[in-house]
Amino acid sequence: MMKKILICLIITSIIPLFCACSKKEEEVLRPVEYVLAQSSKSIKNKAFSGYLKSATLTNLSFQIEGYLERIYPSEGAKVKSGQLLAKLDSPLYQIQVQEAQYNLADILVQYQNARNYYQRIKQLNEMGGISDNDTDNAKTKMESVNYQIQVAREKLNYAKERLNYSNLYAPQDGIVLTRVASEKQYVKPGDTIIEFQGIKDIDVYISVSQNYINEIYLNQNAKVRVDAIKDKIFDAKVKEISGTSLGGISYLVKLRPILQSEELKDGMSANAVFEIKEEEKSFIKIPINSILKEGDDNFAYTIEERKENKGIIKKNKVTLGALQGDYIEVISGIEEGQYVVSKGVEEVQEGQKVVFNENN
Repeated sequence: MMKKILICLIITSIIPLFCACSKKEEEVLRPVEYVLAQSSKSIKNKAFSGYLKSATLTNLSFQIEGYLERIYPSEGAKVKSGQLLAKLDSPLYQIQVQEAQYNLADILVQYQNARNYYQRIKQLNEMGGISDNDTDNAKTKMESVNYQIQVAREKLNYAKERLNYSNLYAPQDGIVLTRVASEKQYVKPGDTIIEFQGIKDIDVYISVSQNYINEIYLNQNAKVRVDAIKDKIFDAKVKEISGTSLGGISYLVKLRPILQSEELKDGMSANAVFEIKEEEKSFIKIPINSILKEGDDNFAYTIEERKENKGIIKKNKVTLGALQGDYIEVISGIEEGQYVVSKGVEEVQEGQKVVFNENN
């Protein structure tokens, strides 16, 4: 009987030890990943309205008068530098060139005769048959005719230049915006024939309020949208910032599109969009995956009472703001520096013990 009692006592003492060991072995901590809650400046897209302006918008005109014989390109046509755009009826200028050519040819003959005559007189003078005075007169006549050659050449060049002025050429690659004059019309020097826009010099001018002008800087990137060009965005950089306000409330800023396009035309309305960092609106941001939604409420789990890579899960009700890529603003409920569970939020719960890697 005593033997049975002893066996029972031994079994009774072993069972609690076995259960304690089993419980210890069953305590497995769930591994979790986390991110540190960080504050950030709010980045807002701010648009400023403006217009396009060509740095090379030019009213092309002739330097001489005459009847407009022809305008070659149509409105909106793209033209190359040096391309003939318009032509005056130029028979008068052609006649002037011909007369100048005939005059020069005649004087060249006169010079040749005067030179030959001087050479003969000079030889006779050396032989004693002609006086020095006659020789000097022959030389003076030859030099006079030589001077007339220079004058005749200048007149010919001038006549050719005027004839060339009867042609109007494109000053650079560009676009014919408007044909102002009409064919057969009599035009004077300076009368606009064509409104021309250079194709590589379109700028964007915007008005920036005094509240944001200090957020704009040279070579800053912007996205430009043009009202007349749908579904296209042009990358641009800030090139100039006015130091003088417009009426005391805004400043003029000039941008240059990085890639120019013939679609961009002087006078088109546009707006430029900048990313503006607003320091006064700092916020906490955490990954979107950290948010657990329950009904109308949002929650995020944090790891508290951290010690030796272990901690306890705490459930925090949060108020959310705007999306920022893969992150979301947290207006309240999370403090900067807290450990926020970033993956598997559906698999943890309030008060649960977890293990985490400090270098995750």
